[in-house]
Amino acid sequence: FMLEEEAASHRSSQTDAKVQFLDDTDPFNSTNFPEPTRPPLYTFREDIPLINQIAGVHRLLKAPQKPDDCALQLSHNGSYLDLESTLAEQRDELEGFQEEGGRGKKHSIILRTQLSVRVHACIEKLYNSTGRELRRALFSLKQIFQDDKDLVHEFVVAEGLTCLIKVGAEADQNYQNYILRALGQIMLYVDGMNGLISHSETVQWLYTLFRLVVKTALKLLLVFVEYTESNAALLIKAVNAVDTKRGTKLWSNVMEILDEKDGVDTELLVYAMTLVNKTLAGLPDQDSYYDMVDCLEEQGVEAMAQRHLSRKGTDLDLVEQINIYEATLRHEDGDDEAQLPPSGRKDRRRASVGGTNERRGLERRRSRRHSLQNNRGHASAPASPSNGHTSSVLPFGGQCVEDIMGHLDNQGSVRAVAEKFGDLVKGLTCPPEVEASKEQQPQTDKSSTAASSALPPKKESDYIWDQLMAAPRALRIKEMDFTDLRDEDDIDILDMDSMMRSSDLIPPPPPPPCNAALPPPPPLFGCPPPPPMLGKMMPPPPPFMVPIPPPSPQLCRGEAPLFQKKKKTIRLFWNEVRPVEWQCKSHKFCKESLWSKLEPIKLDTSKLEQLFESKSKELPKAAVDGKRQEIIVLDSKRSNAINIGLTVLPPPRTIKTAILNFDEYALNKEGIEKILTMIPTEEEKQRIQEAQLVNPDIPLGSAEQFLLTLSSITELSARLQLWAFKMDYELIEKEVAEPLQDLKEGMDQLEKNKTLRYILATLLTIGNFLNCSNAKGFELNYLEKVPEVKDTVHKQSLLHHACSIVVEKFPDSTDLYSEIGAITRLTKVDFDQLHDNLAQMERRCKASWDHLKVIAKHEMKPALKQKMSDFLKDCAERIIILKIVHRRIINRFHAFLLFLGHPVYAVREVSIHRFSKILSEFALEYRTTRERVLQQKQKRANHRERNKTRGKMITDVSGLHHDQHSNVHFLYFLILDFVYLGRGPSVFKGTLIQSLCENSNLWMSLKEK
Repeated sequence: FMLEEEAASHRSSQTDAKVQFLDDTDPFNSTNFPEPTRPPLYTFREDIPLINQIAGVHRLLKAPQKPDDCALQLSHNGSYLDLESTLAEQRDELEGFQEEGGRGKKHSIILRTQLSVRVHACIEKLYNSTGRELRRALFSLKQIFQDDKDLVHEFVVAEGLTCLIKVGAEADQNYQNYILRALGQIMLYVDGMNGLISHSETVQWLYTLFRLVVKTALKLLLVFVEYTESNAALLIKAVNAVDTKRGTKLWSNVMEILDEKDGVDTELLVYAMTLVNKTLAGLPDQDSYYDMVDCLEEQGVEAMAQRHLSRKGTDLDLVEQINIYEATLRHEDGDDEAQLPPSGRKDRRRASVGGTNERRGLERRRSRRHSLQNNRGHASAPASPSNGHTSSVLPFGGQCVEDIMGHLDNQGSVRAVAEKFGDLVKGLTCPPEVEASKEQQPQTDKSSTAASSALPPKKESDYIWDQLMAAPRALRIKEMDFTDLRDEDDIDILDMDSMMRSSDLIPPPPPPPCNAALPPPPPLFGCPPPPPMLGKMMPPPPPFMVPIPPPSPQLCRGEAPLFQKKKKTIRLFWNEVRPVEWQCKSHKFCKESLWSKLEPIKLDTSKLEQLFESKSKELPKAAVDGKRQEIIVLDSKRSNAINIGLTVLPPPRTIKTAILNFDEYALNKEGIEKILTMIPTEEEKQRIQEAQLVNPDIPLGSAEQFLLTLSSITELSARLQLWAFKMDYELIEKEVAEPLQDLKEGMDQLEKNKTLRYILATLLTIGNFLNCSNAKGFELNYLEKVPEVKDTVHKQSLLHHACSIVVEKFPDSTDLYSEIGAITRLTKVDFDQLHDNLAQMERRCKASWDHLKVIAKHEMKPALKQKMSDFLKDCAERIIILKIVHRRIINRFHAFLLFLGHPVYAVREVSIHRFSKILSEFALEYRTTRERVLQQKQKRANHRERNKTRGKMITDVSGLHHDQHSNVHFLYFLILDFVYLGRGPSVFKGTLIQSLCENSNLWMSLKEK
């Protein structure tokens, strides 16, 4: 009995329903006939959310939609079921579903594409289509809205009106007619009309239309104004925006129609005058009414009315509308004899804010015509014909938009502009202008088609990126200021163009030494053979790590050395800097070289000659490279990995909500990365769902339940990757921006550092003496060799001797290391990796735009969507700034290397990391050596002071430092004790007496005592 009861309850929690699918993946190429014609039955569990069962329906029907894009619609009433809820929670929607339909057929549940996905597909199609494809899409749009009443609301929410306006602004008037038909269908629904009310750009666009489509536009504006009185003020606001931007008088478009400047037909005049009257009728106060009337009067509406009324054969509908305008105006001016038409106001408008009563408000404001007539005497208003004919006002309903123009061929195209998705780039650019004339469009389309076929199509994020690139911005990243990087830093000094602008020709390198063992650097242009372009095919320069043996210019040029030596000394194998290599005099860093700013140093050459006498050749030490250790991570079974991951994640019931809302308090960066490794595959998802349906009463395991929860989140991967980028961005930006700031500061520190100049000047002078040369400078990569060069007497390094000279001759010098902190920090940065990280930031930002676009197809809160789109826009602007900063700082670094004396051909090969490491390690060695030199100097000073008193007796006057009187007093008692009383050794007595005899001053003092 218990088993039977359990089976009965199990059957009661199930619902059998026929299921079909509707192939609407392409909204513009879909049918309204569900398939298959003989629908199969599917058993739904009433206690399980539909989102966990829809995959089974999808597999049964083999539907063409993606599982994440599917929705369930009831065939009998067109309602969409909530996938997050169970059937038991939606019994109200299922009312009448089990009843038989027409011809005894049962209703079915239809699997089709979600509304939001179809709307985004429509918008994508409209933006990316051209020519006939665009025409077919626009023509089908009205029918699409007719077939599904729920689609209009989603279209409005997804910024579909913005899409129509942008497409219409670039299309010709034949395509605009199709857009107006679609707008008319949208306006028939309350959701559509409310969307139009909140979208002023659509009303503005309707007001700007002219020529072939102006009649349909006027009809839609009439429908808009008649819907509610408050829409009249919205129309006036839109008119003000358009005419103010164009610099014309308000309502000038309507007045051009009424003045028949374009030879318009009578029906168009009726629509224009009716729109004026309907708008005036909706204005609640006198000021707004008279503002509009005065604008019309200034443009000659009175003369227009008289012309039409006096003309024979004037359309009676137009006469009626003119009479309505005149009668309403006289009534508002207080003419008691004026009779209002049946459709007019029964009472005059209320006074504007500030009036205390009707009469006071009437005295404050009347029409412009009324004032002019009072000034020149009374003039009668035009009378209407007495035929008594009246015409019906334009009816409200679907018929007002059915009158469209015939189908004409069109060659217009629509650019795939960046503002496709509303909030993503809201406010970046103004709506595009209307295309050129229709005659010019075929050529434009042909050229654009050819160009588009040659180049790969740009993605949505690429267009957004291009527009952000064009916007000017200050070079600031948070508290880091890069505004001192000017436009001049955009020019790489190593480029051939900049080199040619700075100098007519780049002089060739100096001739090789007579006895040089290695070939000189490749010649530049100006010397045979002609070289390739810089940066393209130039032979590889000598590497930064392996210097070329220096030439001996004095042997070839006959220059006398600065120093004369008697002994042969060791040589310094540096790369000599030559003043002829400074070509770019116009650049900030190249106006003069660092070496030209050094002060001459006087040396004790005899001491150097003795210290560095060449005796034996030392073998270079081989570098020992340590082995790189790697950590290998082994993968375990899927369930164990998930269960282990769940221990560091919040409760599974909160994870789904956190992901949907991007809740950073519920999930951190590590949690997102962990979930990215747990995303279920389609096979896992299918097996878990099937197991749940087969055994609904048995709970799932923790790992299976977690994967099932994740699978219920639409576009899970896109959400997690977008969220991961949001959390990673600040750290990645910091890792890129701070080294760039350090490089900029480091160059400034090196350029302005006096101690570095003292050191370089000292080393240069020592090297010129040892080499018996007259070098102007040396490449700074030699600094890493300075601690290794030792004298042949005391085996002390060249750095020690140079440091001793600097400390002695320049007391204001410092330890150097503490003054180049930015350079030291650069030793930990790989700038190749930094460049890759910057490119990755751009790729991830563009991909995040695509992710947001995909997520927006499904339900997403508008506030959250706006927040994420604002974040991506801000990231894009900051990445663009970083790219500009990176380019300019690298160019400045190249110029700085030229300032330091590096040859042009070798600058591009200089690694920032290697350059910084050489300087930082040298500075550290110098600081250590300086401390040792200062300690030795202090020891010698202490030793000299110690020698002044070492071994001297207190009787030695020259060694006494106390007060003379106290010394005499002390000696008096000492002599009394030792000499007269006979105490103490005899030797001391003799010494004391001898001291007294030798020091007459002390003896005279004792005599006085």
